[in-house]
Amino acid sequence: MHLSLSTLALASVLVAPPPAEELIDQETIARIKMEGFQRSQVMDVLFQLTDVHGPRLHGSENYDKAALWSRDRLREWGLDSAELESWPSPVPGWSLAAFSIELLDPSYQRLIGYPMAWTPGTDGVVEGVPVLVSVASPADFEAHRGKLQGEIVLNGKAEPPGDGGAEPERLAPEEIERLRSAIDPGKPRDYWDEDAEWKKEKAKELKIPRFFREEGAKAVLQPSSRGRGVLRVMSPGTFGAAESAPTFVLAREHFNRLARLVDKGLRPRLRLSSTAAFHDDAMGRNVIAEIAGTDPSLKDEVVLVGGHFDSWHSGTGATDNAAGSAVMMEAMRILEAIGAKPRRTIAIGLWGGEEQGYWGSRHHVETHYANLETMALKPAHGRLAAYYNLDNGTGKIRGIYLQGNEAARPIFEKLLEPFAYLGASTLTTENTSGTDHLLFDAAGLPGFQFLQDPIEYESLTHHTNLDVFDQVREEDLKQAAVIVASVAYLTAMRDEKLPRKPLPGARKKP
Repeated sequence: MHLSLSTLALASVLVAPPPAEELIDQETIARIKMEGFQRSQVMDVLFQLTDVHGPRLHGSENYDKAALWSRDRLREWGLDSAELESWPSPVPGWSLAAFSIELLDPSYQRLIGYPMAWTPGTDGVVEGVPVLVSVASPADFEAHRGKLQGEIVLNGKAEPPGDGGAEPERLAPEEIERLRSAIDPGKPRDYWDEDAEWKKEKAKELKIPRFFREEGAKAVLQPSSRGRGVLRVMSPGTFGAAESAPTFVLAREHFNRLARLVDKGLRPRLRLSSTAAFHDDAMGRNVIAEIAGTDPSLKDEVVLVGGHFDSWHSGTGATDNAAGSAVMMEAMRILEAIGAKPRRTIAIGLWGGEEQGYWGSRHHVETHYANLETMALKPAHGRLAAYYNLDNGTGKIRGIYLQGNEAARPIFEKLLEPFAYLGASTLTTENTSGTDHLLFDAAGLPGFQFLQDPIEYESLTHHTNLDVFDQVREEDLKQAAVIVASVAYLTAMRDEKLPRKPLPGARKKP
């Protein structure tokens, strides 16, 4: 009997062997659990990154000290090739030596506030009665032009402090189900989507600090976007000494008191000072180390784990992102401590300059894997098996964002099976943004962010003065470190790299 070509093709599909079963090395996973749960060092690392070496603002002396300490600790644990990967900083460094914000009249009060990064100091003590303005966009400039020379400016409106309520500490069952059943990755679709929106918003924001500088304001005070005395402090988006006036974020309640006094014509008197410096010789630095692979045919391939290492400056950068950095370091320590012999190399990358636009991870991706504009590939592009990122606070891992990479779903279902009892079994096709895995994804590499419980990340600690050691949960970090170590190890032991989405094309110039 003769079969048609179409029939033969159908028959070959029908008899094709099923995909290889994911092999889970339960013995090694048990050893990882014992080391990570019973002999953890994750909180010792966190202490060093926060209480000792925090905050870790990009380009600062503290950042460099923390990076050197981490490199040396990775070496002490026995990891290979522990080094600092340096790159020229696009902006100068910035340091803050001292500051004070005081209300002198109608009664004395030391005000709760903090200088914004990359704003100049006050050049001595500044005293005066503030003027109240509301400049939220360039449309508001004309109403105040020519009126702010030599003034202390209160920029904003009195707003209620809010109820101080936090997000649920754990992901609710209904949110888990929503994530699990999602079928559309959603927006932002990729790094470029996020970058375009970010640049659009920044272009508007940059005009405001420059306006106050051009108008000759002595200092600018603005209310925190958080209430209950919580300060959310970053930079105004400018990075030069001549691009903004000395700028402070005040506790919303203290800003409101000043605004009411000014509004009632009672002329409160302030005394301000800040001593800040810019450093033109700043360098960016990533922390890199590895556990060498052992399989002659696979050892040049890499499973990379990481997260950003830098922080903002009013806290010590505990949940953002010393927690993620400490977890990744602890995962590497665990694997080294149990004598793991992965087939592929397992490496760690802790990235600088994430808060300013993913500078460290972009440098690493473009140095080793691909030019993100032209998509010209480097030789190592084909050798990255996977990149795993952690950067959403202190919450335990609940699963993985697939970034639309549905081919990876059945693999992760098996890799996470040993941790279902710890609540880490949720896979969602949804994209998540705001962190370094986007740069790997943009290069056509399998880059993933772990899904975490929010705890109080967005409501309390993210970029605030309360982002400190005390807000981190030890049991959650232990759980995360064990899962990262296990997933990285299992990925390194697979016969194949993780599947990839279609390679992006070259960027079209706007």
